[in-house]
Amino acid sequence: MTIHEFIPKVFNGDGSMLIGRVSVGSISVGGVSSASNRLWDSIRSTQANLVRKALVILCLIGSHGELQSQEKLDSGSSNSPVFDPSDGSQVAALLKPFREVSEKWQDDVSKLASENEGRGGPEHVLFLGSSSFRLWDSLPEDLSPYSVIKRAYGGAKYRDLAIYTPDLIRGLRFRKAVVFIANDITGKDDDTDPVVVGKLARLVVEQLRREQPSAEIYLLAVTPTPSRYAYWPRIQQTNRELRSIAQSLRGVHYIPTSYAFLDADGEPKAEYFVEDKLHLNAAGYRVWAELIKCSLEVSE
Repeated sequence: MTIHEFIPKVFNGDGSMLIGRVSVGSISVGGVSSASNRLWDSIRSTQANLVRKALVILCLIGSHGELQSQEKLDSGSSNSPVFDPSDGSQVAALLKPFREVSEKWQDDVSKLASENEGRGGPEHVLFLGSSSFRLWDSLPEDLSPYSVIKRAYGGAKYRDLAIYTPDLIRGLRFRKAVVFIANDITGKDDDTDPVVVGKLARLVVEQLRREQPSAEIYLLAVTPTPSRYAYWPRIQQTNRELRSIAQSLRGVHYIPTSYAFLDADGEPKAEYFVEDKLHLNAAGYRVWAELIKCSLEVSE
């Protein structure tokens, strides 16, 4: 069974998981005893766990697996030159070209940072990133039973996130952090080179580690969207950089997503996006939630 054949069997069109859809057999709806109800609930719970574990396996298929083939990331390593995020001179040189253009986010960042004191907790999952996280109003419900805290602002790119992450997370308590940024490659003249994005993402990982040294960090792949699919090959180069970081650093994980958002023809599934064809709708967020929870669970 291929990825594209399996995923529709896991998710409904509304993004919910296909769980418990088997015939009850000879048990009538009106005559189910409480014991039978408990048994049926147990069966459905078991099915849910099995489906989720199957999805975990898909998330973790190795370099020769079907999932990586779908992501179309080559088998070679990243082409990024060696970058040391603990080297102050390297960091200064990396960020210098982006400091002035990033000033427009200062007010948004300052507002978010002002709410940090006493927030989070030893079991919280931090969601750090751009508008796709900021607009995820159902995040606490979708990620249940995990406790979550968001630090996200619209239009964020790795080039400004790497400048503002220390302020955004200072004083927060969290056990895991999920990072998502998708605005570095949009088809514009000022797009950031994927190799540079890789360095910036590596710096963000370093900054998260400085605040919470034992935290597990999850880099969520840039998801294919209808509005930016013309630039998908270059976006995939960015995903390759993110994957390379996860492969080289202990406690850092890469979460691929394209196999759940592309149809059998390799096109983004429009039913998972709002009218702008860029941001996810409720169904798309539910798919994201399952993929993220799979990765969170497998590292525990």
